[in-house]
Amino acid sequence: MGTEVLVEHIRLLQPSFHNYTRNWWPSLVWLGIIRLESTDTASFDNTLGWLHTVLVFLFPHISGGLVWQLNEVLRKTGHFMGYGVLSVLVFFALRYTNRDQLSPLLRRRWGTCLHDLWRMEWVLLGVSVTVITAALDEIHQTFIPSRSGRWQDVVLDTCGAAVLQVMVYFFSRWALNRRSERLAQPQFSSSS
Repeated sequence: MGTEVLVEHIRLLQPSFHNYTRNWWPSLVWLGIIRLESTDTASFDNTLGWLHTVLVFLFPHISGGLVWQLNEVLRKTGHFMGYGVLSVLVFFALRYTNRDQLSPLLRRRWGTCLHDLWRMEWVLLGVSVTVITAALDEIHQTFIPSRSGRWQDVVLDTCGAAVLQVMVYFFSRWALNRRSERLAQPQFSSSS
């Protein structure tokens, strides 16, 4: 009897292709978007041209200097947020994969403790994927004549990942507290 239970537990721990696909496709799509943005199409001059076209249409008397500054701000914000989002997507992929593997084995409901919703190893892996992707992206850009690879962008990308991971931590704590409060409230039945 004990062997059958152990075999069933081992079977449950083996993730299915469906679960991996469901949990990881957002991260893979986002990596593809980052890869596309690393091409000549998203070079500074090209994004400046697009932004100039849109802003001149909306505000015909806008100065070229202001458009240039807005382009710079939008590009750096894109770095910060884009890689922060990558880090969070990897975090959630790890969290949901872990949920799919372990929740059938728990003797409690999944999501009732912080360890279910947030783990430092998920944060570290999310940030690590971000740093590696950002570094490879900047190296790749050194081979494109219209682009330049900058270590400062890797630092900015890493900061974006760290800030968004801190936000995930506080959101996870908030969600856990909210769930605990809801479970602590008395349940009234509406019997006639």
